[in-house]
Amino acid sequence: MLEVCAYLGLACSLYMTGIVWFAQLVHYPYLDRGDPSGFAAFARDYQRRTLWVVTPALAGEIGTAILLIWLWPSLQSVLGLATLSAVWIFTTFWVIPAHLKLKRGYDREAHLSLVRRNLPRAILWTLRSVVMIWTAVTLPLGPHP
Repeated sequence: MLEVCAYLGLACSLYMTGIVWFAQLVHYPYLDRGDPSGFAAFARDYQRRTLWVVTPALAGEIGTAILLIWLWPSLQSVLGLATLSAVWIFTTFWVIPAHLKLKRGYDREAHLSLVRRNLPRAILWTLRSVVMIWTAVTLPLGPHP
């Protein structure tokens, strides 16, 4: 169970790290290239479709981070949950408000804020992936409770 939890958490973390860097380097910078009159509809559709892509991995990350703390209370497990918590704090207080503003229509300041404020989140997710690699490499051998 511990191995499955750790490797699933690692897979979800690597997946989300790829998604967040794609958004940071490709998608978010080009949000201003479309038709401003149809931007609100685009932003709503974009956010709805994105949820289908990220929700399973986000749920997997949260679930495995909590399970790892319970199954293997270690520095790796604590750091994994801490970095994931930091990602969610940045998402909740910086990224989601920018997306909500953009759902009402294109706003240059909200767009620039989204690009700037997503960068720390991308770095944190990268750090989480490093912690999850460390976790997978240092799992205890043998039977576990």
